[in-house]
Amino acid sequence: MNRTILLIEDKPTLSDTLKSLLELYQYTVIVAANGAEGVQQARLNHPDLVISDIYMPVLNGYDMLEQFKQDVTLCNIPVIMLTAKTEIEEIDMALQKGADGYVTKPFVFKNLHAIIKKFIH
Repeated sequence: MNRTILLIEDKPTLSDTLKSLLELYQYTVIVAANGAEGVQQARLNHPDLVISDIYMPVLNGYDMLEQFKQDVTLCNIPVIMLTAKTEIEEIDMALQKGADGYVTKPFVFKNLHAIIKKFIH
């Protein structure tokens, strides 16, 4: 069964690279450039998993998480934060706001994929 991942990332080069890697593993990938677009895409496509940056224009990852957790149609979708922020306060904040996983950039795709597989089989 083909699983759908919503990738929310404002840097096109990282977004394109990650999309290509995920597609190699037979995931369907929907891309959004900011949190607001991500919430909209999630409502339209009901992905199996979301991978999101934190610091983006329009709507950041923290505010996006709050919108997901307040929306009955989105609140059960697992969200993995993918960010350059390594401070424990940032990790705690993301987890408190409802993130299911946290991966820091730069990352090894194999490690990210292991976390993805925990949430979607």
